[in-house]
Amino acid sequence: MTSHIPTVARKEFEDAGRSKLLWALIGLLVGIVIIGYTAIWYVDGDATAAEVLGFLGFPLQTIVPIAALIAGYMAVVGERRSGSIKLLLGLPPNRTDVVFGKLFGRMAVVGTAVGLAFVVSLVLGAVFFGSVPLVDWLGFAAITLLFGTAFAGLAVGVSAGTSTRGKSMALVVGIYMIFVALWELVTAGPYYLLYDEGPPIEAETWYLVLQQFNPMSAYTTLASNTIEGTVYPFTFQYGLEDFEAAQLSPAERYAGDAPFYLEDWFGVVVLLFWLVVPVAIGYYRFSRTDL
Repeated sequence: MTSHIPTVARKEFEDAGRSKLLWALIGLLVGIVIIGYTAIWYVDGDATAAEVLGFLGFPLQTIVPIAALIAGYMAVVGERRSGSIKLLLGLPPNRTDVVFGKLFGRMAVVGTAVGLAFVVSLVLGAVFFGSVPLVDWLGFAAITLLFGTAFAGLAVGVSAGTSTRGKSMALVVGIYMIFVALWELVTAGPYYLLYDEGPPIEAETWYLVLQQFNPMSAYTTLASNTIEGTVYPFTFQYGLEDFEAAQLSPAERYAGDAPFYLEDWFGVVVLLFWLVVPVAIGYYRFSRTDL
């Protein structure tokens, strides 16, 4: 059977190019890079390109997930809402083609925005601060691209698995809020109830595993291992966990040699998890839904 995934993906990307979505994402990310690099150059002209590259860590971990969720949360449910899904499935594409075609199309939209932002950072870094560390730049760009596509996959999976726009929006907003604003309450709260104290630096292994699976922390750990300086996760702190402990990676908090699933590189697996698993669940639900 011929796959029509590339056809659906190409149409998704072309539609984005004709809409305001892609250009808004590109403008937002590129604008942040331009403003940030110009401001740093104006304030501290002696900074190096490697040091300034680390500046991108905070705005990227804040904006890229939101942009990816906005790009993907209506991917499939939007077709159901308008009724065009029945027309689309009446053509050669089947449900598999629709879900994965839209996934790759929305991933391309996010990837284009991230890629152009990094190209601008490369140019501005060379113009304002001299030579750019290409290895660090490429590694950081690849990690950010994976980070963005992970959230795009999460959004498309939710979109495929829900029946209304409201449910899709509520789920993606709720999941994002858990990652950013509620993670300490969800993880350190039960720890406090079990052990009558907040998680210390050398916390129980199960807790460190949970910490590892926050994509925000996975991204910042990978970024900190790639570029000069440290990128701290943008997550709310409520005082249940020691502040010093919250700044360390799970591997740094493990007593002795950390198992592979707590090592810093495992953040790649975590980001792939949030890309693949929601899509698999959404596809399963969509393939069995009566449209």
